[in-house]
Amino acid sequence: MSELIQIKTQNSAVLTKLQKQFNSSIQKINSLKQRIAFVTTEIEQIQVKIQTDILPLERKLIDIQIKEITYLDALYQQNIFKKRDNETLSEMILEKAGEFITRKESHELNDIYTRHNNGISFEEANKVASETLKDSFSSMFGIEVDEEVDLSDPEKFQAYFEQQMANDEAEYEARKANRKKTAKQIEKEEKKRLEEKNLNKTSRQIYMELVKAFHPDREKDELEKERKTLLMHRITKAYEKDDLFDLLRLRLELLGTDFEHSNDESLKHYVKLLKQQVAELENELSEITSFGQSSFFGPSLYDRFGSDPYQTLEAKFKKEISNLKKIIKNEEKQAPFYKDSYQVKYLIDQYRQEQKARKRRGFDMNDIFGMM
Repeated sequence: MSELIQIKTQNSAVLTKLQKQFNSSIQKINSLKQRIAFVTTEIEQIQVKIQTDILPLERKLIDIQIKEITYLDALYQQNIFKKRDNETLSEMILEKAGEFITRKESHELNDIYTRHNNGISFEEANKVASETLKDSFSSMFGIEVDEEVDLSDPEKFQAYFEQQMANDEAEYEARKANRKKTAKQIEKEEKKRLEEKNLNKTSRQIYMELVKAFHPDREKDELEKERKTLLMHRITKAYEKDDLFDLLRLRLELLGTDFEHSNDESLKHYVKLLKQQVAELENELSEITSFGQSSFFGPSLYDRFGSDPYQTLEAKFKKEISNLKKIIKNEEKQAPFYKDSYQVKYLIDQYRQEQKARKRRGFDMNDIFGMM
């Protein structure tokens, strides 16, 4: 691994504020880059392990749970319960069918859902729920939701929602820009423009310094030419990505640049560029770790399976697999009870208690997404 760039002083001299900021930014970038590389590798492992270890078990569990719904529907059609109990059983079947209908294609499940939803199919009901949710978000956030937007997919809707918010912000900024600017605003914008120009100039100066020293075109020695070609690839890649961190690292590695004696103006430019890169890397890490968000408000797959200070990825998967197997084993034992009218009567009473608890709890956005 290349040496971490840090400004050091001799004889325990105290670092200036700019030098400390430079060191701090370098450390943050180094840490973020390592974290991003680590998370990216783990996500690749998670994707493979989900396909090979988790999905087969989840499919098996879903098959058992759908079978339980068919048992309940068969009992309902026998009409052996009192009217109120039969109505509650129908509600319970409808809710369970709606939960699994999007997880596995099943004509039988579709028929059951329609039968217990007054002849209205899941697709038709989903359109109504989608319109209701659109109206709710429009009133809460002041955003008009387009008709074609699919609200049944939490990730797609979240991306749409964020894009609409960004569009509104852009429109606001555009309106603000069209207003007559004060002298103070013009001065501030000009100062910002000059700062950006200087920042880009600083990055380009480092790049050109490295290009002059290591461009392979004029090199006659073939081995040295090959070495410089590889170096130029690294240098150009860092410059094209606006990666000042890597440009500075390459400068230190290849030219032995002495940052201790950089003047304040140069350090100021470095610190600004590095802080900007810190923010970009933090956003990148946030996007990566949100991979596979399981529901609109729920955890991502990385939250669920990625390593943390308490458990490794392997330990989390082992625990998840063990839990799934236990659930499957228990469901297999419980499935026959869904044919038993006495057991189902207990489930009906239990479901009724849950309904009362929901009413006491009040409105919950997860309930809406759970029905879609």
